[in-house]
Amino acid sequence: MIKNENAIRYCSLGKKIVITAFFTLNVSIMIVDGLPDKSLLGSRFLKSVAQYQAWSMLYQPWAMFAPNPMNTTAFVEAQVEFTDGTFDTWQIPRPQNAKGWQRLVADRYRILGQETLLPNTNELVWFDFSKFVTNQVQLKEKEGKNRTVKNLSFHRKFSRVIPPPQGPLIPHGQLSTSFESEPVFAYQPNLETQRYEANNSN
Repeated sequence: MIKNENAIRYCSLGKKIVITAFFTLNVSIMIVDGLPDKSLLGSRFLKSVAQYQAWSMLYQPWAMFAPNPMNTTAFVEAQVEFTDGTFDTWQIPRPQNAKGWQRLVADRYRILGQETLLPNTNELVWFDFSKFVTNQVQLKEKEGKNRTVKNLSFHRKFSRVIPPPQGPLIPHGQLSTSFESEPVFAYQPNLETQRYEANNSN
C-alpha cells in the first residue's frame, strides 16, 4: 500500500516537473527570440534549441511586434508552362485555404512565402523550392493530363496595409482581397538528366 502511494506521489511529481520544464522552455524561447537585441548568452541558448524551435515554430521576427509591426501580407504562386504549350498555376498552400492535413503545415508555407522567398535573395532556397514545386506538379500531372513541365515563373503576390490615419482602419481578421504582383524567380527544369537551371529576375 505504501509502495503504491509512493509511486503515485512520484508520478504526480514527475508530471509537474515535465509540465514546468515544458512551459519554462517555450516561454524562454519566445521571450529571448522576441527581443530586438540578443545577448551572447541568448544567442547560445537559441542555437542550442534551434531544432526544437524550428519543429515547434516558436519563432517570430521582432518586426512583427514593435516598434513598426509588419504590414505586408505576401505569398508565392508559380505560372507553369508545359511542353505542349499549355499553362497552369500552382499556388503555395495558405492557412485560410488549407484543408485537412495541410492545416498542419500551412503556417510553415506562410512563413516561407512571406519572409524567405523574397526577390533577389536566398537563391539556394529558391532553387530547392523550384524543384519541390516541379515534383508536386509532375505528380499531379501523372494522375491527370500527363503533361511535362517546361518552365516555372514565380510571382510574389503582396498586399500592404497602410496604418491609420494615413489609411482606413481595417478590422482585425479581415482578409486582404487585392494583391499586387511582381516576378521574382524563373526556373527551367531538365527532367531527362535531372539537371536544373535557374535564374533570378527583377
